[in-house]
Amino acid sequence: MRNLIIAVLISIIAAPFAQAEVESAGDYYVTADRLNVRLAPDASGKATNSLSQRQKVTVFEVKDGWARISRYYDGSVEALSGDVARWVFGKYLSTERPAEAPNQNSPIAVAIKSSDDFSKYRGVFVAASEQLIKSGTCKLGDFKEMGGWWSSTSYKPKPVYFTYCGGMTKSNRVYVNAATGETFR
Repeated sequence: MRNLIIAVLISIIAAPFAQAEVESAGDYYVTADRLNVRLAPDASGKATNSLSQRQKVTVFEVKDGWARISRYYDGSVEALSGDVARWVFGKYLSTERPAEAPNQNSPIAVAIKSSDDFSKYRGVFVAASEQLIKSGTCKLGDFKEMGGWWSSTSYKPKPVYFTYCGGMTKSNRVYVNAATGETFR
């Protein structure tokens, strides 16, 4: 049962980071926090706006890793000559809609906001903390007392962090691998 819960959490946590290359036309979701929309299929194309994570887009064409998300139109509207279209880098699109970001004001998020690399691994830390509380391994008070998750030097270069649940001894240390979401002792 524990492995099933961990597998489900990993799939939920990893969804926002899924970066499969877009290969064909169809409906996709933005996986990046912000994704620039450009008037040409390359990084030097003029940026017109940006899309938000979880936003749905329709891809009409894929070209060299770039996805066209509009029909071609007269470039004079953009002060350019010829036809133009709007493009995004396909690496940041997925057929799976990313999970909603955890509530930044939830009791768990507030308790662990001082974690090392919190802005980078917020989703992983919140999900792991919730799972540990639900399983009875930790209490919200443990996270309040510790202030969150701390970078472990024992597991470098892996992004492994630790906290204490049930006391401040080494046997009460709980680890989370921020790359996979796996928790362990």
